[in-house]
Amino acid sequence: MKKLLIILLVIFQLFILTGCWGARSIIEQTLVTSLGIDFKDNQYVVTIQALNFSNIAKQESGALQVPAPPLIGQAKGKSIQSAISKIESHSPMPLYYGHVNSVILSKEVIDKRLKEVNSFISGRPQLRYTIWIYGTDQDIKDILMSQSFFNLPFLYTVVMKPDEKSRGGLVFLKLKFHQYISRYTQPVGTILIPSLGIEDKKFKEKEIDKVAYINGAFAISQKKFKGKLDLKELKALDFMHQENYSLPLPFAKDKLNIIVRSSNSSVKVIKGGKKPKYIIKVKTNVNIVQNENSYSRKKIASKIRSKMKNEILMTIKKGEVLHADLLNISEKPYRFHRKEWDIKALNEVDAKSIKDIKVDVHILGNKSYKR
Repeated sequence: MKKLLIILLVIFQLFILTGCWGARSIIEQTLVTSLGIDFKDNQYVVTIQALNFSNIAKQESGALQVPAPPLIGQAKGKSIQSAISKIESHSPMPLYYGHVNSVILSKEVIDKRLKEVNSFISGRPQLRYTIWIYGTDQDIKDILMSQSFFNLPFLYTVVMKPDEKSRGGLVFLKLKFHQYISRYTQPVGTILIPSLGIEDKKFKEKEIDKVAYINGAFAISQKKFKGKLDLKELKALDFMHQENYSLPLPFAKDKLNIIVRSSNSSVKVIKGGKKPKYIIKVKTNVNIVQNENSYSRKKIASKIRSKMKNEILMTIKKGEVLHADLLNISEKPYRFHRKEWDIKALNEVDAKSIKDIKVDVHILGNKSYKR
C-alpha cells in the first residue's frame, strides 16, 4: 500500500510540473544581433540587424560560396521603444533580443541623448550588460551592412569582435556596456566610445569590400560629449596598457621597425600643490625587426623612449583642448587621495600636470623570432 501511494504521488506531480510549452525553436524567431540608434528630425531612428544562423552553422566546411546578407529593419518613433514597437508590429516573425552583441549610436545620440539610451538598455531584460557599445558619424545602416572577407557573416567583423588581439597596429579601443555605465556618472576621467567607419579602398575580392573598422573614439566626460578623436591622437593608449603581442612601432625615416611585445604603465601622484601632479612610468619589451642603419641598442632604446613620451604628451595635450582626461590618470587621486583636492582641481589635467614620463625599454632581441 505504501509503494502504491508513492507511485500515485509521483504520477500526480508529473501532471503539475511545468514544461517548455511556449518555447520556440531558432527557425521560429528572428534573432537580432545588433541595434543602431540615431536621432533625426526630433525622432529616434532605430535600426536592427538579424543574421541567418543556419548559414553560420555551415562555416565548419569553409566560407559560403554565396554570401548570406543580414536582415535590416528600421523604424522611427518619438522614443526608442516606440520605434522598436513599430518594427516588431510589422515583423512576420517574433524578434528575439537575447543575442544582441552590439549597439551602435550616432554622433547626435552621443552628444545629446545618452541618458535615454542608458535607460532603454538598462530596462530591457534581454539586452545584456556585456554588449559592445560603439558610435559613428556615418549612416548606421551602412555599418550594419558592411562585410567580412570570403563571404563570412557579419559575426566575423570588428563590430562583433573588437577584442581580437591579433590585429596589428590598432589602438585597442573596446567598451562593453557595463564598463560604460559604471563610469558614466563618475566626476573624473573620460569614457572613450569606439568610433566606427567604413573602409572601401584597401580590400577587394570580386568587388571592393566595404569593411567596418575602428577609426577613433568619442570622448565622454562628466556625462558630456567632449569631442571626437582619431587613432593618431590616442596612440598613447597602446603604451599605457598594451593587449596586442605584436604591436608595430615604425621609425620610417630611420628605416627602423620595432615590434612591441608588451607595455604597461603606472601612475604616481605628487602631493603638495593646488592640483595633483603625476609621474607616469612605462615598462615595455620590444623586438627589433628592421635596423638598416645599424643603430646600437642604446640608440634604439633612446628613440623608443622619445617616441613613447611624445605620444603620451600629445594625447594629454589633446585632452587639455577638449577639457578631458583621456588617459584617466585623475582616477588615482580621486580614489586614494580624495581629501587633498576638490573635483575641479582633479579635472584640470594638462601638460603642466605631468612632472615626468619615465620609459623603461627592454630589447628582447635584435630580430623577431618565431614562437
